[in-house]
Amino acid sequence: MNPKCTLPEEKRAEALEALSGWGLSEEEERRIRALFPQYLFFRNEYMDDGWNVSSDPVRLCTCTVCGESFEAVRGNYSRGKLHHERCNCPQCGAEVEGIAAGKYKYDMRSLESWVKVAIARAGDRGELLIVAGNARRTFNHDCLTGDLDFYPEKKYYFGTEGCCEWKAEQQWEGCRRTGVDWIPTKTVGDPFQPNWMGYADYDGSYSVIGIGDALPYTILKYCQVIEFYERQAYVDIDSDRPARGVLKYLAWYMVHPQIEMAVKFGLRDAVEQLISEGRKNAELLNWQAKSPAQFLRLSKQDAKRFLAQEMSFDDLKAIKLGKDMSVSVYLEICENIGGRDNMKELMKCATAAGVSGRDAAKYVAKLQPECARYWVPPRQIIRTWLDYLHMAEQLEYDLSVQTVAMPKDLKQRHDNAAKLMYVKSHEGELKKYKMRRRRLEERYRYSDGGYSIIIPTGPDEIVREGKTLQHCVGGYAERHMTGATTILFLRKTRTPGRSFLTLEMDKKDGKTIIRQIHGYQNEHYGPAEKPEQRFAWFLGPWLEWVNAGSERDRNGNPILPGAEESKVEVKAV
Repeated sequence: MNPKCTLPEEKRAEALEALSGWGLSEEEERRIRALFPQYLFFRNEYMDDGWNVSSDPVRLCTCTVCGESFEAVRGNYSRGKLHHERCNCPQCGAEVEGIAAGKYKYDMRSLESWVKVAIARAGDRGELLIVAGNARRTFNHDCLTGDLDFYPEKKYYFGTEGCCEWKAEQQWEGCRRTGVDWIPTKTVGDPFQPNWMGYADYDGSYSVIGIGDALPYTILKYCQVIEFYERQAYVDIDSDRPARGVLKYLAWYMVHPQIEMAVKFGLRDAVEQLISEGRKNAELLNWQAKSPAQFLRLSKQDAKRFLAQEMSFDDLKAIKLGKDMSVSVYLEICENIGGRDNMKELMKCATAAGVSGRDAAKYVAKLQPECARYWVPPRQIIRTWLDYLHMAEQLEYDLSVQTVAMPKDLKQRHDNAAKLMYVKSHEGELKKYKMRRRRLEERYRYSDGGYSIIIPTGPDEIVREGKTLQHCVGGYAERHMTGATTILFLRKTRTPGRSFLTLEMDKKDGKTIIRQIHGYQNEHYGPAEKPEQRFAWFLGPWLEWVNAGSERDRNGNPILPGAEESKVEVKAV
């Protein structure tokens, strides 16, 4: 969204006349040339009778920085070594790229380049006049310093009567361009639009030539545009560094001079949102105000404290979320919860729970463990609470009930809500897995000698298994759900809910085998026997039964194919 043109129609012809007949001054041309890549052209010196083959061969050099042509001793390096290499000009010392002129045809088209610039000048009556367009630099063998051409695309006027923008519309007769018409636009925006298509992305940035020299003599001398870019984007636009939104900033200043206050008060995020999105944050800031207190929508006392503490736009948002919260109360709460960085999220929690900021801070303090040894950073508690409230809202919990919005067992309620959210978002996947789990039960469920093979109920159980036994099976949860692999649990029959050993199954030569079997920390603590050896008496008959077809009797008990000893085959990983 761009600000509207405010210059009256009867004044536009006169304003456009002030922008006509521009030619680049020597200083403007010098500053534009500095925006292009800089080269040091070199070629071997000719004589009338051929190449100069003296004992000190020299090169004829031309530098695009200083614009000088001079002779330089080539030195003890092979011919053409400097081509496309960084070096320093022997004449002015500037860092340049060496270019062998002899490698190019006369017109040197591959070295043609363009930059986007806006040229600013002060008018006779305090106006700021800007012409924006594309500058092109070309070379040929007769002009190695480069020819510079400037093609205006848009014109801007910022004066006491208002601001206006004109865009160029080319006039054609057949294939011949005969002139340019300047058409006023309804809004004032940036001269160049970002382009994220093609082989080279363009973010919409451009250089504003002469803005620092022109502003002190115009009505925009207090607009703070240079200070804003130095603090917000760390770009010195007065030194011709490319930036985005400079002209849009100036246009918004013409509509809302309060931007000057916003920059001075440190509310740079608010200004950035105004420039990039046209978002005024009217519930927080009054862009028609004439005093700091009115602009911040605070009392005079609170405004003084806000500015004295150098508070940010996020701080202002948090204060306004607290409705009738004063700045002093806000600072007190910040101190109790570990700083201002946590305040924005705390106020979001307070708003969702329907309580004041103070009550929210007290709730966070109550969730701290009684023992200082197990102290938890307030930021972690606040984020857990905010995450819980987001999930509770989606699960349609009644947050008007305080025990629901502010539960004593926050961590447990959070985990339960996360499980319900997973079930809700993966309902189709879990439904498919129920059918797969039924087939896995029929094939693998088995008990003998106080041990049982257990089928995971879902991905959360596999993740919990990995955390409990401290191995990597948690990363296999998604693959198990889709059938890419099969994860099983070996547990004691009397404690089926307690993790013991984890198995990953595989196929080899048409037979089911155990690809991996691991317990706590993958047995890195050094047990006497590996799990496949220790439980061979159990795993052998079970695998033989699985490969024989997993037959069961009427009661669902396995029918073993024989009592002979079976050998467990574990595939090397």
